Amino acid sequence: MDFNTLDWLLALAPPVVVLGLMVVLGWDSSRAGVAGWLAAAVIAVGRFGAGAQVLGVAQVEALILAADVSLIVWAALLLYQTVERAGALAVVAEALARLSADRLIQTLLLGWVFASFLQGIGGFGVPVAIVAPLLIGLGVSRDRAVVIPALGHSWAVTFGSLGVPFVVLVKTVDLPGERLAGPSALLLGALGYAVALMAAHALEGRAGMRRALPFVAVVGTAMGAAQLALAANGLWTLGAVGAGLAGFVVAAGWLRWQRARGPAQAYVPTPVQPSERPRPTIALALAGYVILIALALPLRGIEPLRAAVDRWALAVDLPATTTDRGWHEHPVEDEGFGIPAHPGLLIAYSSAIVFLLYRRRGYYADGAGRAIVRASTRQVLRVVPGIFLMVALGATMTRAGMIAVLAEGLGRVIDGALYAFAAPVIGALGAFVTGSNVSSNAVFGMLQRSTAELLDLPVLTILAAQTAAGAVISVMSPAKVAVGASTVRAPEGAVIRRLLGYGAILVLLTGVLAWLAVVVT
Repeated sequence: MDFNTLDWLLALAPPVVVLGLMVVLGWDSSRAGVAGWLAAAVIAVGRFGAGAQVLGVAQVEALILAADVSLIVWAALLLYQTVERAGALAVVAEALARLSADRLIQTLLLGWVFASFLQGIGGFGVPVAIVAPLLIGLGVSRDRAVVIPALGHSWAVTFGSLGVPFVVLVKTVDLPGERLAGPSALLLGALGYAVALMAAHALEGRAGMRRALPFVAVVGTAMGAAQLALAANGLWTLGAVGAGLAGFVVAAGWLRWQRARGPAQAYVPTPVQPSERPRPTIALALAGYVILIALALPLRGIEPLRAAVDRWALAVDLPATTTDRGWHEHPVEDEGFGIPAHPGLLIAYSSAIVFLLYRRRGYYADGAGRAIVRASTRQVLRVVPGIFLMVALGATMTRAGMIAVLAEGLGRVIDGALYAFAAPVIGALGAFVTGSNVSSNAVFGMLQRSTAELLDLPVLTILAAQTAAGAVISVMSPAKVAVGASTVRAPEGAVIRRLLGYGAILVLLTGVLAWLAVVVT
């Protein structure tokens, strides 16, 4: 297709419609997604020559991806509900707080290490909702109690929610996850140090950053290395979970060594809600995640076994499509997901096993099983429409050639390596407005890939910048802040103002790191 400015403006219209409706009118992602999808479909047909086949294949493609992702989301919420209702998360939080008498270190253990772990298993606002009340128990102000865990878990978003945002990115841009996982994990690991120091700054200012630096350096390296090792070896669903567990273990060792070197300090307890039912030990509290790792490591990490189980799959072959204006998309073979080792199913197996273990030990009230399934299903049904619509919008634009037009336009106005600074801004904008790294990756992932290829830039670096910036900024969106602030009645305006200052630094830092990677590559 020949490039012209009107085509570019019309191709830009669908994401602008989504962003505008969410920012100006406060619509949620489902309502705004309907409007954006309709705009994309109308423009694709009316201007870009997309016929019924092009639109139909795009929607089938989106439906398959949405089903794939939704299964993981449901299973992640199922595991979260299973351990939360048994009191396991409260036990883990208390154990972390007991590792140190220093309020700053306690705050980082809860607001950074524990929050990152929670993002790994649940996401969707869970880390702030759980950690903020615990921080208030330590004497942290209400606005800071929201700001600290929001910052602390942000670096774990892409590989959090058991890898959902990363899965969406991989499927959207049609690249092997094994290639993309490494650069993404490296960039996010670097941001992990930054968000921890920002959390310390939010509590105690520059003095807190200086005091926290040794702890952050040691624990941040362990968490970043664990996430990189898991993600780069095909276990991205466990990236944030493994990072949180590694942080827990290394922090415990570091702090015990520190205690042995210095005078004893009085422990400041973190209040835990009393319960009439027995509570699990720390080992049992972590049992669900140990079981998940035990299942996932051989089935996803051992290549012959992985290849064997992946033969059992639900798959659909998608045909090639061509618009009336000559934009061609190649056919896609075996678009679908494997069974029985699908990440969502592995999580569901783990949930079932640990539920039976906890029930046998009396950790549940009557009717807990039904309540867990109902709560998980209710939560996933709220997010599935938004996931599908955002993915469908991106698939429609890709099949119609609209993404290619946007990429060409950006390539004409941004010179070479400087696009490394634009890429994280695009990812951050999408995530801030939608409140979702998933949505940002779905809408802008292919745009970033196409632009990088057009400018002859390293695609993996640009995509890593997209998802990294989207991850750290998604937690600062008005929708996410509203959820977190409501749990402790914190002033939303004050929280957003604090977060946006840190967010601007994080986006700039992402751009600098991406630019350096581009220059070196």
